Amino acid sequence: MLKRWLPLLHQITMARKIVHIETMRCRLNDALRQTMERVFDTNDLEFAIFGGTPCVHQKITMQLSKGSRILGYCKITDNREVACLFDREAQLLKKLRASGAKCIPGCLYNGSLGESTRLFVQSTMKTLGSKVVHEWREMHDNFLLTLNDATKRSLRFENSDYYHNIEALAEHYDWLPDTIEKPLVERSIRRIYDRWCGSVVSFSAYHADFTPWNMFVEKGRLFVFDWEYAQMTYPPMLDRYHFFTQTAIFERHWNAEDMLQYMKSDKGHWMYADDYMAYLIDMIARFTVRERGKVKGDMASSMKLWGDLLALLHKHTL
Repeated sequence: MLKRWLPLLHQITMARKIVHIETMRCRLNDALRQTMERVFDTNDLEFAIFGGTPCVHQKITMQLSKGSRILGYCKITDNREVACLFDREAQLLKKLRASGAKCIPGCLYNGSLGESTRLFVQSTMKTLGSKVVHEWREMHDNFLLTLNDATKRSLRFENSDYYHNIEALAEHYDWLPDTIEKPLVERSIRRIYDRWCGSVVSFSAYHADFTPWNMFVEKGRLFVFDWEYAQMTYPPMLDRYHFFTQTAIFERHWNAEDMLQYMKSDKGHWMYADDYMAYLIDMIARFTVRERGKVKGDMASSMKLWGDLLALLHKHTL
């Protein structure tokens, strides 16, 4: 819709004021254009730009297309830490594909442009007929079950990516936002450790941002992209808790009490308190450490809600 109508809409002064449109001109410089032409083997490219979500890992994302066909996506940064994430994502996608994971992007290019700019280009199956599904369906279960079967492995809990993420939080409790009680987090982590420490677990790949805005349906198949924060050894099916929580926050505008009521209802029969707590602690750990305690905006609101949910789980279900 944006590609079809915005070029017309932005010409109307009143329309620009209503939706807060600001016009700017930009073009692909020669080096970037030539690189994209080589990657996609065409010299007739169109592009759209997203400036990135404000955070310590903010980067530009560019959609490349030819006519009505979307060819792929290019992420761009001059931040060394984000460039390391590009390297990690390229390696992880390679591992996932080698394990037999289906309907995920391939890394088409991961390299430098000049002295300081890094590019990461991924493939896509997206077309004008692609659909975004906002309700959980059987296809979501099937995707995660297939991913679990393809990547599951047995290992000691202390050797898992999940354990290392929690340990990173334990080293930086002072970074926790004021809206989350440290004793509550410590109590939750002890419960997780009592459950798994010292044992051999069967963990698998975790997308870490399994939401409607990171997936689409093309010809009845669910395609999932943006594996930037994915991990290889996490408790299985935690991605479903993320899908539920993020859509509840940003699409249904629920608070913690609303989510707890859903969990207790017939519709929430799939939810388990210990698994939900394991998910919430992981989210709190990941973003506390990533933002070095300086959370703000939507992230600060989400942090508070995750803390509220933890408190309710301990009070009513655990």
